[in-house]
Amino acid sequence: MRFLVVFLVFLLSANVEAKDLQIYFSPSSVCENKVVEYIDKSKKRIDVAVYAINNDEIVKALKRAHDRGVKIRILTDRLQASNKNSKVRELYKYGINIRVHSKFKIEHNKFAIYDDEVVSGGSLNWTNPATHKNSENCLFFIENDEALEEYQSRFAYLWRINTKKKSD
Repeated sequence: MRFLVVFLVFLLSANVEAKDLQIYFSPSSVCENKVVEYIDKSKKRIDVAVYAINNDEIVKALKRAHDRGVKIRILTDRLQASNKNSKVRELYKYGINIRVHSKFKIEHNKFAIYDDEVVSGGSLNWTNPATHKNSENCLFFIENDEALEEYQSRFAYLWRINTKKKSD
């Protein structure tokens, strides 16, 4: 047990990259850049469950992916989507498939699945303050089948229970 605690402290004390796990912290642009990198690398599908979206670079990357024909599904928080700084309406008008939550008190997840190969998670909202002002973390699981399966299952469940009819 003591070894596990020491190991976790070590992992969380600095940016870490391993073959199938990358860990970064903000405030800095590294999390934003990694999210944009994986959006830009995606060829088929991106599934996102995120509390808030207003990060300019991430929004631009999502639009580029949509223009390339990448299937994008975003589930976000209803209250945050209606915030004056939110980019959710802009993405919806652009043609991206967006649902706002209709179950649970808030949609507070912050994860994305890129081409069924990479999963990002952590505390990072896809917002400008999360990148430039807040103390946040972001994790990237690279070709980690166990993490991928768990996040795919959770996203499928959330997408199913938060219907389009209730989102409109």
